[in-house]
Amino acid sequence: MKWLTPRRFAMAVLAPAALLVFGCSDDPVQPAPPPCRYPCYKQLTDKENLIYNLILCYKAHNLPGYEDLLHPDFMWYNQAGVTPERYTRSEDVEITGNMFLAAEGRHPNEDLWIDKLELVIYQPGTWIRIEEFNNELCEDCWETTREYYLVLVMADGATTYIANGRVKFTVVPVAVNETKLYRIIRCDDLLSP
Repeated sequence: MKWLTPRRFAMAVLAPAALLVFGCSDDPVQPAPPPCRYPCYKQLTDKENLIYNLILCYKAHNLPGYEDLLHPDFMWYNQAGVTPERYTRSEDVEITGNMFLAAEGRHPNEDLWIDKLELVIYQPGTWIRIEEFNNELCEDCWETTREYYLVLVMADGATTYIANGRVKFTVVPVAVNETKLYRIIRCDDLLSP
C-alpha cells in the first residue's frame, strides 16, 4: 500500500476543495443538502410536513417524533358512538407508545405483540384556513381532512384489525426558538361518507 506524501495529499484533497470554493463563488444555486438517513423527517415549518412526519413516525415507531407533532392541548375525538368520546394528549401518546412497543415485540404483554403496523394517509390534501378555534380567533390556523387506513396484524397471525375512514387534522402555529412551527391541536376521526 502506498502512503500519500504531504504534497500528494494536498493535491488530492485541497485542489478539488479549492475548485468547489472558488469555482462556484458566483453560482447562485446552492448545493443540495447531504442526504439524510432514513427516515428523513421534515421541518415542521410547513403544515403538510406534519402529515408526512406522522406517517414516518408510525413506520419507525418513533414516539418522541410523534409527540413532537402534537400541540400541548392536543385532543383526539373518536367517531360518533365510540367510547371513550375523546383522548387527551397524554392518553393518545400512551396508546400510540403501546402500539409502537407491541410492533417492536417489546410490550410487556406478549399477547399484544403486533407483526404488522401500517398507517396510510392519502396525500397530498387540501388545507382550509380557519378563522377561529375553540371560539377564539386563530391566526394562521388550518384544517385538512384525509382518508386513512390503519392495519394491525397481531403476532398470533389469526387476528387483524383494520381501521379506515377520514380524519380531520386541525393545526395551529407555535413559536419554537423564534421560529414558527405547526403542531396538530385536534384530530377528529370521521366515518367515510
